[in-house]
Formats: sequence, structure tokens, C-alpha cells
Amino acid sequence: MKKWIFLYGMLLLPLVSVQGQVSHGGRPFPLSSMRSLDGGLFKEMPAFDVAEQLYLDSLNESDLRSGYRFAYKFMTDYDRTNSGISFTRPDGTKVWRLGIRSKGALSINILFTEYEVPEGAQVFLYNADQTQILGAFTHLNNSDLHILPVAPVRGEELIIEYQEPARVAFPGRLTVGEVNHGYRSLRGDEPREDKSSFACMPPLACYAAETEPYDAWGRSVVMMMIDGSVACTGVLVNNTAGDGKPYLLTASHCLNRQFQLTNPDYAQIAGTIVSFFNYDSPLCSTVMRGTEEMSVASAYCVAVNEKSDMALLELTETPPAYYRPYYAGWNAREWGAAPYSGIHHPGGAVKRINRAEKDLSLTTFRITETEFYENAHLYVSEWAEGCTAGGSSGSPLFNASGQVIGALSGGSSTCNNPSNDYFYALSAAWKPTDEPDGQLACWLDPVGDSLSCEGLDPYVSAPCFRLSNIRASGKAEAIETTALPTKEDEPLFGNNSTGVIEYAEAYRVQKKAVLYGAYFVTPSAGDSYREMKVTVQVYTGQQKPETLLHTEVFQPSYCNKVSFDNTFQQTIKPLNRSQESFILFSEPLPVEGNFYISYRIEEAPEGAFFSVYNLPKGEVTGNTAWVKNGDEWMEASAYPVSAFPTSLFIDPVVQYTVETGTEMPKTETPVRIYRGAEPGLLHVYLPETIPSARYTLFAVGGQVCSQGTLRSGRNDVRLAKHTSGIYFMQVREGNNSYVQKILL
Repeated sequence: MKKWIFLYGMLLLPLVSVQGQVSHGGRPFPLSSMRSLDGGLFKEMPAFDVAEQLYLDSLNESDLRSGYRFAYKFMTDYDRTNSGISFTRPDGTKVWRLGIRSKGALSINILFTEYEVPEGAQVFLYNADQTQILGAFTHLNNSDLHILPVAPVRGEELIIEYQEPARVAFPGRLTVGEVNHGYRSLRGDEPREDKSSFACMPPLACYAAETEPYDAWGRSVVMMMIDGSVACTGVLVNNTAGDGKPYLLTASHCLNRQFQLTNPDYAQIAGTIVSFFNYDSPLCSTVMRGTEEMSVASAYCVAVNEKSDMALLELTETPPAYYRPYYAGWNAREWGAAPYSGIHHPGGAVKRINRAEKDLSLTTFRITETEFYENAHLYVSEWAEGCTAGGSSGSPLFNASGQVIGALSGGSSTCNNPSNDYFYALSAAWKPTDEPDGQLACWLDPVGDSLSCEGLDPYVSAPCFRLSNIRASGKAEAIETTALPTKEDEPLFGNNSTGVIEYAEAYRVQKKAVLYGAYFVTPSAGDSYREMKVTVQVYTGQQKPETLLHTEVFQPSYCNKVSFDNTFQQTIKPLNRSQESFILFSEPLPVEGNFYISYRIEEAPEGAFFSVYNLPKGEVTGNTAWVKNGDEWMEASAYPVSAFPTSLFIDPVVQYTVETGTEMPKTETPVRIYRGAEPGLLHVYLPETIPSARYTLFAVGGQVCSQGTLRSGRNDVRLAKHTSGIYFMQVREGNNSYVQKILL
């Protein structure tokens, strides 16, 4: 019998947008403007027995593979009238602050069960010393159901700050209806007592030499966070139309509390899901925390069949090009001969891979919680490598051709006994009912009469590439933090007693390209990292870094909420551990020929050392690393302190332009389109920079439903005859055109 964790449903129905996660910049007022950290500011959460929760988790045994629960939920009712403190600033801005304190919490996250704020207002969430700040959340985060889930803030204290200008259309309405006390880490790669239970599960990086099959397959697998408290696994799948629709396949028991919910509202539950892409360890032999900066918030429920354990979702946005997503192929006719592979996120950990070399059999998976179809599950009698665990639920089983043939329901495999796992077969979930919302066939095969499909790279015409001098060397597993020769506790390529504070890695592209950002693989910066300030800089130059092209703050963060454009909610990651982070530049940068990406340590408290990993002396003969010694850039192979050729673990993500003169991609669409409260009503917002524009609303079949003129600010567009379905709105302003998908 296996562990499983209850799933607590957070209600959320997303608005439709093909944009991305959102926070809208800005900062809360300084702490000095806070009247008091006590005196009515804080609400104390009741004590509960953490040990008892962990014990209950361990007793909740089932043959289902379930999610990884990390938070305890309190139901609350805090608003501006009954909690916190309020005051008015000299300029007339009204401020409301509410503190949430839950003793012993590793993190706190909340749900606004009422969220509706006027234009100009801002909401921030942060810890007591403002070293982690989420927001601003604004009127652009208003939704049909007037609710908003927010990512965890580390520590046992959380402060909510609402700023409302003197003249607004209406007073903001905010209610904190749920508080989640994190009693263990969300990610399974944090130090844990059962860490050894993952030892037999190799990270995907172990198959880097076999990039052709496994790299693409792995890019289709995502870690799902449900309701802010549970982790499962899902896989992006293609459809026979090859239209790039972001379907996400997982297990129904991830969404229904392991069949404990009666008549669950799957649409609302799907709205709480955040899908994390590329959450991988950069190394095989040393497992590191992976990239968390690439995610898609919220999903639509497309189809669920509890009798097969199938759940098919659709992400609310298409993952952008720099995520490098892949839509896996599938086969609902046959599963073929061994070998088979499973890719998953056990315990919310970085991606792991399993391999089975024995042929599968079709069998009936019997559990006490529900009754599955007869002969609906593929049985893995034994894993040749790896196993599964809680959090692996919903993960794909690939055949030898890389097609998904099933998704994990449950089993009993462990590292000590890697046998007996059950994946529901796509064939059993294909068309067990004539109802579209209970089958896969009408969604994955819109063309008709096909039981298999090849995979798809949605950006195959202009793909993004992760360039890496470290990986190209074949020596990635040898990386180290080379120490200063005179002081072994100071990094050679970091802030140290030599006074050098900037280092760069060189790259060259053969034609015009767009640079979106870069991965940085860094060792721990120490426990005093919070006071560090590091910037990322991009240079061009023929022979060395010469012309500064761009500067970005090094502040790796991840998001965790429903959102509407391609900016990120700032949930800042700590730097006191080895990890890989992705820094997204505020705008795509054009590059051609030689370019350089540097990190500059602007401020560092005593005992904090920032650096990236590098190749040791003697591993390579060619040098790509640079050091700024005083005002002069020099190659690391000529650095007087310790000269040797090396590379730094900084990997840019670039996209080659299709043709000369190709427009630079836009990072966000200035036009905002939201569904109104009435059927067939749309709210279209134009920024002040666009005084007027023309719009055309199309049905999915191309028919024109409405046309007209828009003005700056809010515009209401009503459909005379409203039929539920998918629509597209095109907004034209001069030579610019913006298109957004809408579900009505």
C-alpha cells in the first residue's frame, strides 16, 4: 500500500488569455512608514500539531500514486473592515496593511476569496523585512469570480499591503478567505529525511548523451501545483490537427482528492493549477534544484473520466518560445514492445526518469476508493531503472518511439522493490463514452479516425536554443567553484579579496538572433545572501566585451497565480543552495556575432560570496570566460591571479530570426481583453498610448461576429447573438495587430 495525500480544492475559474503570468512591478512603501508590526496589524493562526499532520499523511495509504502535500489550510474572513490597520498618506493614498502570523510555518500562501480593485490601486505581499515581495497586483488581476490565489512567501509572517489612490472609481474589495501554513517544503529536492528514497531515480540530465529522444520527451513533462498545496505530474500532448493547442494530460485522482470528492467541480479545481516547465537538475551525478522561473498559471478542464482515471486539461496560455515546450505524440491503438520510459516529478522534485525493459500487459487495477474499467491499465511488472512515488501521479509512460501510451494511476514500486506500477491506457480512455467531456478521442483527434499521433515542437519554424559552452565541452559533471589561490574560502570567479566583481561568458551566433535570457548554475551564496545585489549585463564586441547592451537585476523568481501577460510574479528564490535559475530579460535583445553575458556583484555582505560554477583547470584548452580586472577585460586564461582556460555555467536562450528584417517579438500585448459578468460581454482595455483602434471578433470557424472602434481605456463589446465557444479578437492600430483567444 502506498502513501497518498489529500487534495484540498481551491476554487478558481480563470479568465481566458493567451498571455502569461503577471505582476505589474512597483514596490510597497518602506517599512519605516508602517505604524507598527503589532497593535492590531497581525492575525495569529491557531496552533496545530505538525507531527500529527505528517503522521496522518503517512497513514493515508492507498494503491494510488498521489500528490505531495506540504500545507495546512485555515479558513478565514479577513477584510479592510475587520482586520489590520489603515491610514492615509499625505498625497491622499489610502493604505491597508494586514499581517498573517503562523508560528513555525516554512511558508504562508493565501487565497483572496474576494478580489476586485479599481484602476490605479496596487496590492503587495511580502515578509517582514521585505526581502521577498510579490506584486504589484492591480485591476488587471480582477477576474469573473473576483478571487485571486497568491504564491507562498517564506517564513512564519506575511504582510499584505493595499494602496488605493485618492480618486478611484470604487473602493477596493479584498477578503482573505484562506491561509495555507506550509509545514514542509513544496519542492522535493529540499533536504528531507526520505531523500534516499529518490536515489534510484536518475535525473533527466543523466541521459544528456541521448538528447534526441529524451530531451524532447522531457520538455513535454511538467510539475503541477494544485491548490497551492499539492504536487502532481502532467504531460503536454499533441493533437492530430497539429494546431499547438496546449493540452495537458494527467490523472483524475490528482484533482478529486483521490476520489474522496463527490461530484467535484473540475473546472474550478483546474483553475488552481500551476504548471512548471523545465524543472530539471542541470547535473546527473549531483542533483540540484532546478529552474522554477518558467510556469503557466491555471487551466481549463476539457475531459475527465474517473472510471479510467483520465483527466485532460488545456493550459490558459500557450507556453512561450523560450520555454522550449514540446507536445508529446501518443498512441491509443497499441503500446508496442519494450523498452518503455516514465518521466515524472516525485515529491515535487526535479524531473526523474524510469526505464522498463519487460513487455507490458493490460490488466484491471483494483483499489478501494473507486472501481476502474476492466482491463484499462498497463501493468509495469518491474522497472529496470527507477521507480515512482507520491507526486508522480499523472506522469506519462512513453513507448520506444516516444509516444505517450498511458499515465500513472498508482502502484507500489520503491527503490528497494521497483515493481508493480499501473498506468491507465490511452486506449481505455479513448472513447469509453459518447460524451465529449468523458473521452480523449474528440479532443486529441479532431481530424478523425486516427489512433496515433506524432509529437510537435510548436516553434519548429523558429525554435529557441539553449547555448552552453559547459555542456558542449562534455565536462559538465566536472564543474566546481574554483577557489582563490590565496584564500580557499573565496571564489576565484566571484566577489573576493582581489576586488574583482564582474565576470563574463562569451558566445557567438552565426546570424541575427534574439536573446531572451540566460540560465545561471550557481553554488550557495551563504546565509547572508539576502543583502546581496547582483546584476546581469549583456555586452557586444568583436574581441572582448565592449558595448553594454542591457542590464538586468539577478533576482531569480517563480510565479504561482492566474495571470494575463508575459511578466512574472516576483517570488524570489533563496541563493543559499546550489541551483539552476533562469533570468528572463525585460525585453528580447537582438544579437549578432559575438556577445557576452556577465554577472556583476554590486553589493555583498560579509560572508556572502556569489559566483557561478566553472570548469576546473586542465579540463579544456579553449577559453570562453572573461574577467574585468580594474577597467580592463581579459580572458580568464590571462588572469594574473590564476590563469587557466575555462568556461562559466551561463547558458543563454536564443532564437534565430527567420529572415532579415523580421520584427522583434513583443514581450507583452498592450491590449487587455477580459470576459464580462454578463453572457456575451467583453471588456477591452486600450492603454493611453493607443488613442483608438479597430477590432474584429471572429468565431473559431472564421465568421465575423462583431466589428467596431475602440478608444483608450475600457470598452464594452457585446455579442448580439451569444453562442458558447472559442472566439478570436483582432485589434488593429496603425501597422500593429494584436490577436487574443477568448472562451465564451
